[in-house]
Amino acid sequence: MTTIDTIQPEAIDEPTPEVDDVEALDTDEDTPADALDGIAVVQVDPATVKIEANVRTQVALDAAFVRTIKRHGVLIPVLAYQEDDGTIVVRDGQRRVLAAVQAGRTAIPAYLVPARDEARLRIIQQMIANEQRSGLTETEEAAALHQLTLEGLTPTMIAKELAVKPARVKAAVAVAANEAAKAAVAKFEVTFEQALVIAEFEGDPDAVKALRRAAEYGDGDFAHEAQRQRDRKDAKAEAEATVKRLTEQGYHQIAWPSYDDKDTRPFADLTKTDGTAITEANYLSGDGHRFAVRESWRGIEVGHFVTDWKKWGLKKRKADGTANTPWTDEQKAERKELIANNKAWDSAEKVRRAWLATLLSRKTLPKDALAFAARTAATGGGQFSKEVTDRHRLARTLLGIGDFSWGGPDSLVALIEHQPGRVGHVLTALALAAHEAATGKHTWRQPSKDARAYFTALAAWGYTLSDVEQIVLSEQVATPTADLDPVTPDTDEDAEPQETEADEDEFSDAVDEDDLAA
Repeated sequence: MTTIDTIQPEAIDEPTPEVDDVEALDTDEDTPADALDGIAVVQVDPATVKIEANVRTQVALDAAFVRTIKRHGVLIPVLAYQEDDGTIVVRDGQRRVLAAVQAGRTAIPAYLVPARDEARLRIIQQMIANEQRSGLTETEEAAALHQLTLEGLTPTMIAKELAVKPARVKAAVAVAANEAAKAAVAKFEVTFEQALVIAEFEGDPDAVKALRRAAEYGDGDFAHEAQRQRDRKDAKAEAEATVKRLTEQGYHQIAWPSYDDKDTRPFADLTKTDGTAITEANYLSGDGHRFAVRESWRGIEVGHFVTDWKKWGLKKRKADGTANTPWTDEQKAERKELIANNKAWDSAEKVRRAWLATLLSRKTLPKDALAFAARTAATGGGQFSKEVTDRHRLARTLLGIGDFSWGGPDSLVALIEHQPGRVGHVLTALALAAHEAATGKHTWRQPSKDARAYFTALAAWGYTLSDVEQIVLSEQVATPTADLDPVTPDTDEDAEPQETEADEDEFSDAVDEDDLAA
């Protein structure tokens, strides 16, 4: 044991206690308040010290903590005293002692205080040492890591020094360089990665609110919400670009007309006096021509209309020559649900396929992954035979390898031959791609036995199903009568309400949140 220094603390003026508390004070010369007089800083062997009874009953030594001790040693001295026989007893710092032993350290610093065996002193000191600590905030950590990069350290070097993952360092540095992300970390208590996503939607309070709410439920829900917000943002940008292009061509924009607008009709509803159809080919820039843009189940939709059509001598017609039947409230509700779920499915598919690619990049697959792959191959699950014919294009994408090309080396075969340890990953990718190729917007409406088995397996492997994907596993099969997107060959379209332009206009008004009118 080597003594380094002796510290004499400065006198501290203690506040005068309240009268009611005087009897609770210990006025003896042995009061705990003077227990740290004459501290000696010494080096001790962690393997030889004795650890005093501690208020912390469970000691957690994570690998990162041990690595930092091994690389940098114990930076903050432990609190200890020496017994009559020379044994060093550690009062506070048992985690540092145990980590130093595990890391192979032979000396650690210790504050050596006069020996006192009062239980009250031990408990008070241990509670103060454990309670009166405050770690860095996320914002402070980001700023510190960013400063290290300015000092010339790479994220990999920083990660090694601090025993953290390089990805966290990179995310923290990115946050420090982004004012919106820094504000998100400080205000919303989100992770660095989530803060960077929230920063993408600076200036969009609705998106920020939705992302904050999703972050409270975990990374899985946050990923789905982030993709939905990105799709929404992309759709808005596409609509704005479309409006800009048509306006520059000299056309005039209006809000998408409601179904009860009798004076403004779409081209498809009108003809010239001689019965010639009004089309984009013969009536753009014609009398009363206006355009409108909205987001619908088809995506960004452009409509061409004629205002005051009677004034221009045009005639109105019905698309099928029969009377238009107004949509019922039930049909409108079903159509609204269908459009929302179709959009949600598109967003979920992007998240799901990104998750599958991550799953296949891991060293270890789920225990039953190969059994799942074998069962798929044996039964032709999903679109297995079609994927074989298509040269497993989707599987190659999930594995992150090149596409098949005639006359050139086959990247899939090369992976099998040169990395035999990943053959199981290849088989699993082929099976997953077969099932994935069979999914689509129809899956949530009419889930097959294969689809239920597929999404059950994904959920068991750790994938967070979105709300629309959860429908696949529900007992109730969704079969909207107002289905706008028939995808299965045996769909009985005649059993569904016949759609006309008037129907579409009526529903457009009912689902006004999908409109992107100027």
